[in-house]
Amino acid sequence: MPPPTTRSLKSCNNPSCSDFGVVHRGDSLLKCGGCKTATYCNKDCQRAHWSVHKQFCKVWAQTAAANGEGVRDIKKKMNEFMWLVRGCPDYTDVLFQRYISMLREGSSGCVEFLFETFEELDEAIRVLKSLPVIGEDVFRASPHSPDHLEHPNGIRITLRNRTAKRERMFVKAVDEKMAFVGSEGETRPNLLNMLSIVDGNEKMMVLCVTQRLEGTFTTHSYEFLFKDLSWYPENASPPSRLAIEGPDDSRPVRRKISFDMD
Repeated sequence: MPPPTTRSLKSCNNPSCSDFGVVHRGDSLLKCGGCKTATYCNKDCQRAHWSVHKQFCKVWAQTAAANGEGVRDIKKKMNEFMWLVRGCPDYTDVLFQRYISMLREGSSGCVEFLFETFEELDEAIRVLKSLPVIGEDVFRASPHSPDHLEHPNGIRITLRNRTAKRERMFVKAVDEKMAFVGSEGETRPNLLNMLSIVDGNEKMMVLCVTQRLEGTFTTHSYEFLFKDLSWYPENASPPSRLAIEGPDDSRPVRRKISFDMD
């Protein structure tokens, strides 16, 4: 099954808007004419958010010009990659074994996949899709995840397993891009908010995908990964919901958490 669309790609990106984080159907949102990625209810919302967005608009536009794909399309691929990793239970078991060992050694942090080029991300997705399908299940997001609000009864996910035949290819395209990143010295506000929700819980962790853009810029996407595939009530109690102002900022405005715009 296809992954759910990243919430920030179909909602107003202006955190002061009453519809911030509210999903819009169809083509009702206004896209930034420069980067073709940031979306707004109207021109007023776009102007209100410009002081923040201008830091990213130019590099996002340069990325689109250089690679033929906008950051919006790249974000969708990053989301697809995380969805495919979620649907590979034998690999997530390995990730949790390493993660729990890290926690018990007194460390905290997330699992991060870093792609230096867009071709690397494309290859990782291709390899994950090539793994043999072993079945389907229903994924249920946690109450403090944006996906839960859209799919309260869950969404079907295709399950795949690694094989000895594809192991070398898998390691090169996927596993070698992975590292455990400690929280010490971390400044990414969206990641810090998610780590505070996990708070040492051994049944859930933060999954991060980082993609290099033009120059020294990167873009990040985040999700919660669960040891038992889905969130269950014993995993955590829902925290109060805060909003992230947009790309790389963190002013709380007492609404939902947006996980993917650092």
